Amino acid sequence: MYTNAAITELTFEETLTFLADKSFGRLAISLHNKPDIFPINFAIHANSADDVVVYVRTSPGNKLFATAVGAPLALETDSVEESTATSVIVYGRGRTVKHPDELKLVDSLGLEPWIAVRKPEVVAIEVEHISGRRFLLGSGPDTTIDEAPD
Repeated sequence: MYTNAAITELTFEETLTFLADKSFGRLAISLHNKPDIFPINFAIHANSADDVVVYVRTSPGNKLFATAVGAPLALETDSVEESTATSVIVYGRGRTVKHPDELKLVDSLGLEPWIAVRKPEVVAIEVEHISGRRFLLGSGPDTTIDEAPD
């Protein structure tokens, strides 16, 4: 639902619809108290509101290590249109996908590497929380940043 408000919180259903239409985002991790952000492609699978998983293909490295040690992960994706911008953030913990049935599911979602590099590992982000906002672009009233929500 679109409104004329400068910032609109998306419903859970709106965030899922938005995510289902996207395949590129940024994965944020933190290892040794050092944040890092990676551009990634992803696919989402939702059985219900309590069973939403985001899948990412990767190679051995920090993303896989963060998953192995149970570090919290965040995935962000957005779009900018003529008069609005939308941003959705997924929070959760990752796990490495090993079961053949789940790997078949990932293949059915069309999750393939975008670059000519082998990405043999699949990370599943078990979604704990999703937030989304839509922003009305353009000049606004005399509202200062102190008066607008974070």
